[in-house]
Amino acid sequence: MKKIVLTLFALLIAACQQAPQDQLIVYVENEEGVQAYKTRIIVTPKFMRFDEGDDSNTFLLFDRTKKIAYSVNHEMKSTMVVHGKEADVAAPIELNHSVKIVDDVSDAPKIEDAKVVHRQHSTNGQVCFDVISAEGLMPAAVEAMIEFHKVLATDSASTFNIMPADMHDPCAISMSTFAPTRHLEHGFPVQEWKPGYARSLVDYQSDYQADASLFVLPKDYFSYTVQEFREGRVDMMNQKVFPEQDSDKSSEKIETKPETDKPKTKEQENK
Repeated sequence: MKKIVLTLFALLIAACQQAPQDQLIVYVENEEGVQAYKTRIIVTPKFMRFDEGDDSNTFLLFDRTKKIAYSVNHEMKSTMVVHGKEADVAAPIELNHSVKIVDDVSDAPKIEDAKVVHRQHSTNGQVCFDVISAEGLMPAAVEAMIEFHKVLATDSASTFNIMPADMHDPCAISMSTFAPTRHLEHGFPVQEWKPGYARSLVDYQSDYQADASLFVLPKDYFSYTVQEFREGRVDMMNQKVFPEQDSDKSSEKIETKPETDKPKTKEQENK
């Protein structure tokens, strides 16, 4: 009896120590004026990859440990790098968020015992977007999504000092920077929509086995940061990054001689 108990205890410990499973998510996305397309998301404990499927060479890779996102463009053979950073930026306008439960999916079937709920998110009285989420479904994937959106938000925050005031749309700046994860606070997003955009979950696997090669960046691609691109220092055609301008040199003034030091004309000499 003692041996059986010890064996069961050992099996329990081994089960708890198993490596976390990879996860697969597939959405169909619809944008106004664009043909519907699929987005595949693969989540592992260390990475998160966004692409269009097995044959996709263009992809976005998020390193969850380093808090860095890499946007890989196969056609241009380039990689744009977005670094997560510390950002403490105050919203340029007052933002008041609210959420309302819409009772139109109460009879919908559960997804793996997770009830789906339709919530409508608003800011400053303006409806921003709707989300149908399943609380408790794919929690590891939701955690990765939150990490990713927070990194993008810290990068977006660095652009507010150059953004024109007329572009301060309450919904847009909330989603991009000041409340980037509120659509994930109530569980896994099954459907999302807003004016001009919608996406729906069409497949998911909580025990997916990802190919390790999917998380390796091309070594010979031209690499540049999103900040270098914003500063206009990236030459995509020649795959070069121009150095930063020396502010001291750019502010140098050309010295001119005083008027009295100028050579006199013959007319002035005769005077």
